[in-house]
Amino acid sequence: MVKRFFAVILMVFTLTVMTYAQGSAVKSTAQGNSNLPTGKVAILDSRAFGEGITEMKKQLDKLEGEFQPRLKELEGLQQQLVTLDDDVRKEKDPTAGRQKADKLQSLKKEFERKREDFQQDYQKRSQIALGPLQEKVLKFLESYAATRDIVVVFDLAPAAQAGLVFLNPGTNITEDFIKEYNKQVSSGAPPQPPQ
Repeated sequence: MVKRFFAVILMVFTLTVMTYAQGSAVKSTAQGNSNLPTGKVAILDSRAFGEGITEMKKQLDKLEGEFQPRLKELEGLQQQLVTLDDDVRKEKDPTAGRQKADKLQSLKKEFERKREDFQQDYQKRSQIALGPLQEKVLKFLESYAATRDIVVVFDLAPAAQAGLVFLNPGTNITEDFIKEYNKQVSSGAPPQPPQ
């Protein structure tokens, strides 16, 4: 459940990155350059950022540690719900069955409230913790693309969900991008054009 939840959060991050990227693309087009740029089209799988980009992994691990107690509490409540639901189904005494059913409904409300609070709090903290990093990654992506004559970068995750039919593996820059980003962060130098 924890990995699934963090995968969902990573997808939110992906969509945020893509929103920034789309905003940049619209801004570039809106500037009114009559000459269309020529260059390459590339694919980037931002789902790999959470494990591949060292800074992001550290932030995600920190967030996971921060929210782990609340997540464990939710898992405990969920287990209580399953157990109590089984008890209600097995109860033969109508009075005891109603009492357990009332307790089950109350516990369901508590679980839903805590789950919603958890999700909202996690999303807010994620934006605070990852927002500046997302901007940094996007700026690096723009520089990375410019130095490699890449004019369009598609994110594989939403493209695959939208029905991507074919992808030449040579257009996938994910591994190289992550390697170059981590190298740039560790050295503090801007990306260099390919040799």
